[in-house]
Amino acid sequence: MNSVTAIAYKDTLIVAREEQGLSEIRLESQAGKLVPLEIWNNKEHRLVMSSPVLQGNTLYGFSAVKKGQFFAIDADTGKTLWQGPGRMGENAAILNLGGKVLLLLTNDANLIVLPVSANEYAPSAQYTAANSPTWAHPVVIGNRIFIKDETTLRSLKIQ
Repeated sequence: MNSVTAIAYKDTLIVAREEQGLSEIRLESQAGKLVPLEIWNNKEHRLVMSSPVLQGNTLYGFSAVKKGQFFAIDADTGKTLWQGPGRMGENAAILNLGGKVLLLLTNDANLIVLPVSANEYAPSAQYTAANSPTWAHPVVIGNRIFIKDETTLRSLKIQ
C-alpha cells in the first residue's frame, strides 16, 4: 500500500514507489509511445502514507525509515539535504505555507513549524494541536488552520 500523491516539478513528476524510495520521472516519447525516464532515485527515504510538499526546489517529506523521520531533498538532484531525528511517529500531514512548512504528527497531534530556509531539521515552534490522534489532513483557510482529531475540530490562528 502506497498512498502518496505524486508532485509535479518542472516537466517531471516526483513519485514515491513502495520499497523503491523517491524518484523523479520524465515522460518521453519513444517510437510513438510515452516511456518513463528516471532522472534520479533516492532510496534513503520510504514514504508510505505521508505526501511530501515542494517549496522552490526543496522537497519536504516524512519517511517511514527509523520509525518516522522528516527530511528535505533537493528536487533537482535527488540528494538529501537533511534528515530529522528518528522515532517521530507512524505518519504525518505536511503543509506548505510559503515561508514555513507545518508538520503534524498524527499519533500525538504534535504540530511542528519549520522555516523553509532551514539547513537542518530545526523547528521554530512546536504545539500540541489536539487531545487524540489526528488522521484527517489539516485545512488552512486564511490565517487559520483547522485540525480534526477523533472527537473535536480545533481552529488555531497562524501567525
